[in-house]
Amino acid sequence: MNATASRATSGEVGPAIADGSLRYSSVWEDHRLLERALAIGESDLLVIASAGCNVLNLLLRAPRRIVALDFNPAQTALVELKLAAIRTLSHRELLSLLGVRVAHDRLDLYDRVRSTMSESARNWWDAQPTVLEGGVESAGRLDRYIAEFRDFHLARVHSPEVVDRLFTLDDRDARRRYARDVVFTPAFEDVFRSYFTRESLAGRGRDDSQFRYVGNIDVGDWFWQRLQWVAIELSTRDNFYLDRFLRGGIRDLEAGPPYLRRSNFERLRSLVDRVEIVTDSLEAYLSSTASRVFDGAALSDVFEYMSDEQAGQVFGQLGDAVRPRGRIAFWNLFVPRSPVPEQRLRRLPALSHDLWRCDRSWFYRAFHVAEVLS
Repeated sequence: MNATASRATSGEVGPAIADGSLRYSSVWEDHRLLERALAIGESDLLVIASAGCNVLNLLLRAPRRIVALDFNPAQTALVELKLAAIRTLSHRELLSLLGVRVAHDRLDLYDRVRSTMSESARNWWDAQPTVLEGGVESAGRLDRYIAEFRDFHLARVHSPEVVDRLFTLDDRDARRRYARDVVFTPAFEDVFRSYFTRESLAGRGRDDSQFRYVGNIDVGDWFWQRLQWVAIELSTRDNFYLDRFLRGGIRDLEAGPPYLRRSNFERLRSLVDRVEIVTDSLEAYLSSTASRVFDGAALSDVFEYMSDEQAGQVFGQLGDAVRPRGRIAFWNLFVPRSPVPEQRLRRLPALSHDLWRCDRSWFYRAFHVAEVLS
């Protein structure tokens, strides 16, 4: 496990979101889409680190290597913490340290794992005792923003029992009637749209700079329509993204993120040394790496924060860094970005759309899969 010292940033957005503060403590991107989009197997993967959830979920597919890349040192410190905890602690202790389960000894647990982390990660966490004590799973800026909606706004219009029932209805028609008549009421819509505005999300959930390339779009309306689609058209019983949003936790961990499941813990522990952590921008890292070194790349929504020109340059770099027939996968939130054949990347639109329709998270406007040309 290595960490680079470079903190080259991604365009003008970079300095704001690579400032060393924890922006995401949970990943809101459906790991199933990445697993189906990328031929993992015996492969070398480049994965945007974020909160580390999908780094670890993909690791369970046993690739040869994962490079977990992020230009925010707080995010790579979080991935290091998770790897160190998996390597050192029991499964119960891992859940306690992360804040997935109630615990009162988190600083003691941190003391047991800190020596296995890099100096930069130790320094970051040593300065965050309050975050550790409170549980890191709820500490990210976006996660706190979502929690405020759930705890103070949703709670004004729905009791926990009303929300709970949504997760028990397996019949889609019954779930549609219940959602329409009981859950997605005008009162719920009012508080939702009032809270998830562009200004609110930019000011308190993300950062204003992350909207630099976003056009004139009604953020609240898009989220509202997409939330209803996910809650009605897709199964709710195994949707831990929806569970986390509406109820603030994961009731059944064996139906939750694969990396947190007890049944996967020993396998995950045996694989953690295959992860290499890099703190750098995507552009700088690709500029410094050899060609044809990866079989696939999971890129979160990084192109959201790039101009058309900059995105085109990075697509070209990916066309060089990924081996022929390898794939890249990424989401669009509000900014449409996709590669063209001149960048040695062939889009797979049918697969991309089919996967997006199965996306259990409710944020994203598109999911893209592209294949590197020979």
